[in-house]
Amino acid sequence: MAKASNYISKPEISTKDTSLYNKALDIYTLSRSITSHLTDNKTVKTLYTSDNESENTLEEIVVSAVTLPSKIAIAQTTKNIRLRLDSTNSIIHHIDKIRANCQKLRKISKRNRDHMRVLSSEVLKFKKMYRQWNIAITQQN
Repeated sequence: MAKASNYISKPEISTKDTSLYNKALDIYTLSRSITSHLTDNKTVKTLYTSDNESENTLEEIVVSAVTLPSKIAIAQTTKNIRLRLDSTNSIIHHIDKIRANCQKLRKISKRNRDHMRVLSSEVLKFKKMYRQWNIAITQQN
């Protein structure tokens, strides 16, 4: 009996796809770092249950940011066209949600302005990368 291999083959992923995934991870890391800084290291669960509007908005940013890498991975690896399109649509939804929440937080407090400007700028860079990636990924068979 042959020994089962522990290696699971991965589909070929181009450098462009990897850079988008890595940028999504960077956005999550940045959003979590900013949130930790602005809330004195509160957990996402604590932010979710908070009565503070700023904390709720920061929680929404982190949740949207953590969703991006998984949706990219699904879109890159699935052969199901419907699932791929759902994933790409979800990515753009979360990008827009993060940017809207950054704008909301900039209006709420001066303390948030610089942090949200940096995050929004990174999300905008990600959105530009996403547009190119989305064209390629939606044309795959």
